Parts: sequence; structure tokens; C-alpha cells
Amino acid sequence: MAIRTESEIPLTTPSSVSAPLSRPIVPTPERGTFRAPRPRRMRVSDPRSKQYLIVVGTGLLSLGFSLWQISRPELVGVYDSGVYLAASIRLVSGTLPYKDFVFVQPPGVLILLSPAAAFSRLFGSHDGLIFARVMTSFVSALNVSFLCLLVRRRGRAAMLVAGLGLAFIPIAADISSALFLEQYVVFFVLLGALVIFSPLASRSRTANLTLVLGGVLFGFAGLVKIWAIFPFLAMVICVAVVHRRRVLVFLGASIASFSALALPFILAAPDNFFHEVLVAQLTRKPYWGDSAGVALRLAGMTGLELTQFAPSTADVAVIFVALICFVAFAYSRRVSRNSADLFILAGAVLTTWGILAGPVFYPHYAAFVVPFLVALVAVSLGRIREAAGPLSDRFRVSRSVRRFAFWSATVGFVGLLVGMITWSSIFYSAVGESSRYAGLNRIARIIPIDSCVIYGNVGYGILENRFFSNDPSCPDVVDPMGIRLLWGSEASSPAPGLLLTWKRYFSAAQYVVLDRPEHPTIPTNRSLSSWFHTNYHPLYFGAYLQIYQHNPRS
Repeated sequence: MAIRTESEIPLTTPSSVSAPLSRPIVPTPERGTFRAPRPRRMRVSDPRSKQYLIVVGTGLLSLGFSLWQISRPELVGVYDSGVYLAASIRLVSGTLPYKDFVFVQPPGVLILLSPAAAFSRLFGSHDGLIFARVMTSFVSALNVSFLCLLVRRRGRAAMLVAGLGLAFIPIAADISSALFLEQYVVFFVLLGALVIFSPLASRSRTANLTLVLGGVLFGFAGLVKIWAIFPFLAMVICVAVVHRRRVLVFLGASIASFSALALPFILAAPDNFFHEVLVAQLTRKPYWGDSAGVALRLAGMTGLELTQFAPSTADVAVIFVALICFVAFAYSRRVSRNSADLFILAGAVLTTWGILAGPVFYPHYAAFVVPFLVALVAVSLGRIREAAGPLSDRFRVSRSVRRFAFWSATVGFVGLLVGMITWSSIFYSAVGESSRYAGLNRIARIIPIDSCVIYGNVGYGILENRFFSNDPSCPDVVDPMGIRLLWGSEASSPAPGLLLTWKRYFSAAQYVVLDRPEHPTIPTNRSLSSWFHTNYHPLYFGAYLQIYQHNPRS
């Protein structure tokens, strides 16, 4: 009998051939050429994945906080909220901005709020404002989830920092249910970025499609507020670096989207549109208190300016110098390439510069920059963690230490959340019960329904269901400050033509409701004041609210 050598012995036994293996045998790297199979990574859309929990959980936390705000007596941002909803109500009622009334913003927000405006026509403007605030609450919550998705390639820690940071940084949280333009601009910018950085963008067949869809979303962001030009330029830089000539596809889609939606309003009143949306905004001369310096604007960008932890000038310098050094160190590390990192960096730089260079600054403007700054911190942490990966693998932390760190972080976060809610509750209650709004309910008691009323703050008429009028000759006035801005008289003596315009408005109205004596929205001089008090008599005169009725016409 011939003796077989070891190399001729079969590697499998008869039993192993006839019976299927329940688990494949993978040779070790020392004995074979095969490697151990990698664990399957769950997609972020898989409800079982931890990324999914972060995206959904942070969004729900933001939504819950915003809906809680609506239950408070909160009147922060009532002027802006009233203007945007009132203008949208005018639009769904058949009157056009720029042609029939002054509106110094692009028309995008009027289109977005049209469901709330239609709801107002059916159930009253007060309930319509609640409807609009709920809409904005969902938009704010989606912004939190979108920001988590945008930084997801830098790990779960980066997602948590981005999501929780945007959800609970005070300046963003305090206006998350108010009708400001910043939340809606950020929404379309982040959604457009997610489309452009989606996996489809890396395929040659679908790259153009993602650039077109992203461009359409960026174009609509510009239709909400012109500030979208800053993240738009950041995206142009990013697309030019990654896709080169295909940047023209993105540019063309953005311009086409903006032009197509703005065209009906431009054709209705081309000169008014140009002057109200562009010229008036770029040439405005603000009050001294609204033209904050660089230090105060940077303090607002920390998100703490309106809290008891408002930073001083020295604190601001330390914070931003540390941020610049931290980001420079993180972006200098060699890590896996991610195009979203470049967009976040360019977006943070350009939006910050845009806010610093603007003619005016209000605290809520910081909500436009904060998402980029929060994302920049999150991405920088992720990049440093990835760069330190080989080094950190050498150190093992015991399970007990990890549990202690987890529960310590949980308790700290809950304490921070409770503290913020407590402070916000006191802040909102103080605002709602302040003397400024003490006599607000007198509007509904004194002024009959369907009367023609001129408001210094149209939000009061929205809140008290006294905005609509059955008088066809009633002036369409929604934004007195916008009218002053258009005439170049926001911070200077009113022009004669502006005073004549208001005299015409007063002549046609039945009631006038004024407020803010220290910063009047309706201009006046000695002649107009004398005419007004001759033709109107007071029905209620408070420190922050005055109601006048037109004298009977002879």
C-alpha cells in the first residue's frame, strides 16, 4: 500500500462534506490568506442603530422644549412673528407684498406660512399664530436632527455634541418656537447640504441630480432671507473642490429656483421689490443700540448673551481665541476625507463674517451662526478623536470607570436641562407679566371685530384677533418699521413724504394702537402729532399701550 504524504491528505472529512457547516471556518491570518469578517455597520436610518437614536432623540428633545415654550406666557419676538404672519395673511387674502404693502424681506417666509395664514382666516389670527409657532417648533427640531446627520461621519460623540448643543444653547432654544427667519434659512441650508453630501452624490449617474436638488433648496433658502448667500458661497467652494466643473449645475439650480419663485412678485412690482428687499436692507442706518460692536456681536454668538451667564469682552476674546486654536489643530490632523467638514468650516467663517459686517445686530441674529459654530466644534472633536485612534487604542478603561463617566454625564445633562428650563420659565413669565404687555387684552375689549386698525406692532392685533377688517379702503400696513426702513428714516428724522404717507393711513383708519414710546415704530413730528390729536381721541392710555379712536367725521 502506498503511503500518502501530508500534502496529499484531504482538508475535509466525509462528514464535513455531506453535512453543511453551521458556521464558516475562517483561517487565522497566520495560517491562511483570509481575514476575519468585519461586523456589519447599521445604517443611520436603522431604528436599532445608536446613530438613529441620537438623531431622533435630540430632535424630540428640541421639539418638546419648543412645545413647552408655547404653553408659557411668552411674547418674545412678537413684532417679527406678527409681521410675517400678517403679511402671509395678506398674501392668501389676495394682496401682494411689494405691490400692495411694504415688506422688506424676500417672499419665501410668506409662502411657508401660508398654511398658518389660511388657518387664521378660518379660525382666527390668534390660533393661526399658535399654528405657525408649532410649525416653527417642528422646523427647529428638524434642524437639530439635520445637524446630527451632517456630522455623522465623525462619530456618535460628534453627533451628540452637535444635536444637544443646537437643541439647548440658549439663543437657539429661546426662539425655537418664535416666527423668525433664521430657523427657516438654516432648515433649507442643512437639508440642501445633506442632499449634496448624500451617498448618491458619489456616484457619477446621480451626482448631477443631488446637485440640482441641493441647489433648489439653497435657492429657496435665499428666498427666505438674503443671508443665505453666506452658506451658499461656502457650498460653492466645497462643490468646486469636490466636483469641479459640476459646480455650474449647483449654481444654475440655485439661481433658477430663486428666480422662478420670486418672479411673480418681481413682475408685479419690480422697482418696489428691488428697493425693499435689497436697497433698503443694505443701506439701513440703525439706532445706536442696534449697531452693536464686534465684541457684543461675538458675545451673542456664544449663545449666552441673554442669560445670566453673559460673557464679558475678555471672556469673549478667550472663548474665540481658544475656538480658533482648537479648530486649527483639529483640521491640521490627517484623518479620513469628508467634504462636509470643508462646508462646515467655510460656512462658519462666512456666516460669522457676514454677521460682524452687517449694519445692524439683534440678539436673534446669532441663531443663524450658532448651528455652524456648534457643528464646527463637533467636527473638530471627531477629527481629533479619529487622529488619536491608534494612540487611544493602547489605553483600556475598565467597565466601572465607563459606567461612572456615563452616569456622571447623564446627571450633569439632566441638571443642566432642569436649570435651563427653570431659568427660561422665570424669563418667560417675567416677559409675559411685565407692564409692557399688561393692558394687551384691552384691545379686544375696546375695539370691535372687523374694524380698520393701524398698529405700531401688528403682533398685538394678531394676538387679540383684531387684525382683519371688512373695510375695503383700510390701509394694508403690516410692518411700520419696514416702512421707516424703506424711507431711510429708521434712525433719523422722518422724511416729509413718510409723514404724509402716515397721515393718509390715519385718515382712513378707525382706530390706532401705539406702543414703544422709547423706540416708536410710527414716525411723527409736531405737525403730524397736532393733526393726530385733533382727529383722534384716546380710549386707553397706558405706559406701553395707547388706543385711539378716530373722531366722527362731520
